[in-house]
Amino acid sequence: MRVAQAAQQDVPMELRMIGRVQSLHQVLVRPQIEGVLTEVRFTEGQRVARGDVLARLDDRALKAQLAQAEAELTRLQSQLQLASADLRRYEGLAAQSAVPVQQRDQQAAAVVQLQSQIRAQDAALSAARVQLSFTTITSPVTGRVGLRVVDAGNFVRPSDVAGLVTVVQTQPMGIVFSAPQTRLADVREALKVNGGATVRVSDRERGTALTQGRLLTADNVVDPGNGSLRLKAQVPNVAENLWPGQFVAVTLVTGQMPQALVVPANAVQRGLKGSFVWRVTGDKADMVPVAVRWQNDERAVLAAGAIQPGDRLVVDGQSRLKPAQTVRVLADAKS
Repeated sequence: MRVAQAAQQDVPMELRMIGRVQSLHQVLVRPQIEGVLTEVRFTEGQRVARGDVLARLDDRALKAQLAQAEAELTRLQSQLQLASADLRRYEGLAAQSAVPVQQRDQQAAAVVQLQSQIRAQDAALSAARVQLSFTTITSPVTGRVGLRVVDAGNFVRPSDVAGLVTVVQTQPMGIVFSAPQTRLADVREALKVNGGATVRVSDRERGTALTQGRLLTADNVVDPGNGSLRLKAQVPNVAENLWPGQFVAVTLVTGQMPQALVVPANAVQRGLKGSFVWRVTGDKADMVPVAVRWQNDERAVLAAGAIQPGDRLVVDGQSRLKPAQTVRVLADAKS
């Protein structure tokens, strides 16, 4: 049989779950005006920064409308300049009673009317500039573009369901996972950690480590269907090991037990009277009842009692043992 020694060490308390990678920002890019798509400026799968040009629409008609609005504004400004000069002359003549006061008031009203028309035309000019700006389609976020939906030469509309392309933020990324309601106390402690509890992400359980991040928040209700609470973490994803929609193994560190008595998980057996371990002293094995404070697939933390650090515990071959039986240890296992 094989044995391992009990040890005293700091033990992080962990929850292991399956999570799904989620982009913190995912945007479906659509045109804001109708028009012919004249140019596509991105490559599928390319990384883009916020404000990078993705596509352009035919802008000739809108440029003509903008030029027309600018010319109309110039005409009105010229009329206002002339009307203002006339008003100043009428005010001087009216002071000398050379012209009727009514004529001066009519000229003042004409000046006010032109000023109002100029403000309206200035607003129309701003609207024309905005419409023209819609012909240049830029990325609203920094991230990675998906597959192109429309090719240059097509007529596009804001109502197109598929849009032009999807841009997803890949740095940082979110991880959504669920914790069983039986571990709500641990989750609450993890949420209290300043800056968020540590979350480790790997490609599969006990697989290759991909990245590490922090717990962000928890949902406001427990799912009554499966009795679990949805949690969300954020990871930097600098190396872009994670992809939106990917399933990953998540380990949430919910706390730590300092200087705990640790034994291998397979050393703990369960019987009718509770948990126990087989302790080897010399060449004899005896059954020792224990209280398990915490356990995962690899190790268990025992409450203080009969087992002490350094005790040798059977981790393989327990089914063949009887109290006070003479045993032969084949090898020591790693604790």
